[in-house]
Amino acid sequence: MTHLRYLNTTCAVCGETCRFTIPEAAANVGSRDLDTRPAEPLRSTIYAWVKRCPSCGYCAPDPGKAPEGAADVVKLPRYRVQLDSRRFPEIANTFLCWSIIQEELGAPARAAWASLHAAWTCDDEGEDVPARICRRRAADLLQRAWERGERLAHQEGADEALLTDLLRRSGRLREARAVAKEVLLRNPEPVIADIMRFQVQLSTASDRNAHTVAEARRFKQPTPL
Repeated sequence: MTHLRYLNTTCAVCGETCRFTIPEAAANVGSRDLDTRPAEPLRSTIYAWVKRCPSCGYCAPDPGKAPEGAADVVKLPRYRVQLDSRRFPEIANTFLCWSIIQEELGAPARAAWASLHAAWTCDDEGEDVPARICRRRAADLLQRAWERGERLAHQEGADEALLTDLLRRSGRLREARAVAKEVLLRNPEPVIADIMRFQVQLSTASDRNAHTVAEARRFKQPTPL
């Protein structure tokens, strides 16, 4: 059972007092999904990872803190439209607004993570099309981060493994397969190789469903006929 506590803070953008219900720290028990989503009970705390000021709409992990320039981003038309967009679940909008802030402030890697988290909330609501949109955005931001010399993970090949899953689950199957095969040519470490061989199989079968790292480690590539 996850215990709850309250966070009382003052919005760093508008100065209003905010009160949020958040869960205590939760563990990750089980294998992560291929896109790094943790297992339960941690995965169910996603609603509290980013919070929204009920007064001005500032969205952040801690609305009591704001990076320089965030207040200006909150006023942008694209931010205001996203804040209450009917195309996405409310929590997804909150993550996407935080993603917009990070993107506008020149942090595409952080923006990519926030967009991926938005996709997870869409998955939970059974909203396939919005989830695909969020993953495509995350994939584009990830590649933009690479152009700036930024990586999301320290492990070699981990960023490419994430990109492959983003592409596959957003329906860009041919691109996903190409990235996976390219990484396999580099003789990556075993866990990355297992994931990429599994991704080739999944994308070839047009499988856009969620799968875990444990499944990839168990996967045995069919012997060619």
